[in-house]
Amino acid sequence: MIVESLHLSSYRNIEEATLEFSDRFNFITGRNAQGKTNLLEAIHLFSLGRSFRTRRASEMIRFGSEHFFLRLTGRSDSGVAFRLEMGQERSGRTRLSVNGRQMNSVSEIIGFMPSVIFTPGDVELSSGPPAGRRVYLDYTAAQVSPGFLADLKEYRQALKQRNSLLRAAAAGAALDESQLCAWDEALARKGTAVVRGRVEMLGVVAGRAREIFGEVLGQADGLELEYRCSYDPEGTGEESLLGALLAARESERRRGYTMAGPHYDDVVMRIGGEDVRRYASQGRRRLLAVVLKLAQADVIMSRRGERPVVLLDDIFSELDPGVAAGVRKMLSDRYQSFITSPREEDFPGDIPGAARLDVEKGVFDGSRGPQKHS
Repeated sequence: MIVESLHLSSYRNIEEATLEFSDRFNFITGRNAQGKTNLLEAIHLFSLGRSFRTRRASEMIRFGSEHFFLRLTGRSDSGVAFRLEMGQERSGRTRLSVNGRQMNSVSEIIGFMPSVIFTPGDVELSSGPPAGRRVYLDYTAAQVSPGFLADLKEYRQALKQRNSLLRAAAAGAALDESQLCAWDEALARKGTAVVRGRVEMLGVVAGRAREIFGEVLGQADGLELEYRCSYDPEGTGEESLLGALLAARESERRRGYTMAGPHYDDVVMRIGGEDVRRYASQGRRRLLAVVLKLAQADVIMSRRGERPVVLLDDIFSELDPGVAAGVRKMLSDRYQSFITSPREEDFPGDIPGAARLDVEKGVFDGSRGPQKHS
């Protein structure tokens, strides 16, 4: 997938801009808070249908305006051209079209243009709470498996309904045991499917992540990723989850929420046999997070037969120059990438096929514009 151009109107601090891109590297430079991340966010909107930075669409509308408008043009890897348009009003109304055809909801565009994004907060993938690692696996699996996405949605719905019953019981309402048992069965059935999908996807991601980690460092360094099931390390069948729910029943009634299931699971990461969260340096944690994103991109590409657009926000901070060069080389061989940095030295001037966009106060200077490569 290649993004060829993007038009932005009244988007955050960008009053008006029409930008053309290289099909390889697009380097976006500028001081902090000038608009670099805004550009990545606008592109990513067409992939996920929502911002990775805010739940309030009104925050993306320029101050003093009543709406924003975006138009993205591109082509698939097979050469099929497309045009995507999105408008958002302060009232909350959203308009979205694909090749001139109006979409009924934002969800219809999800998956049309695959992308992978890294933000500074994603270093938490390797060192933060388990929720980030679960989201990473779920997003990867959902991008390549509609069946997994359906199972995940049904699991979350069952979890929501079950928690509603438990909250009412904790507040003093009578608990309908038959209804709770029905949600137990639904939760166990879909939860088991979610765990199976995650374990399968982690196996694929882990293999690719080990290869990329070794390529970037120029040496094998023993990267291991292990799925850790919270309710039964020895088994992930429906009976295991049902048993865990039954064992937690009294505590759940008092606390008002479900205390067992894949929403508590984690992925353990080790380098050279040592837990990354406990022993790895900040630079190594950042590198591992970047590697996981690149592995995610490779898995999406291999499973879908379409390269995702890679969006990388300030990835070179805390990476030594040799490692940064390894990351750039790997990207140049595979994807169209958009990379931001406030430091010009992160972007050597001798990289073939690179476009350079400098931004200040929402105004882009693309005088060193894109060079097209097939």
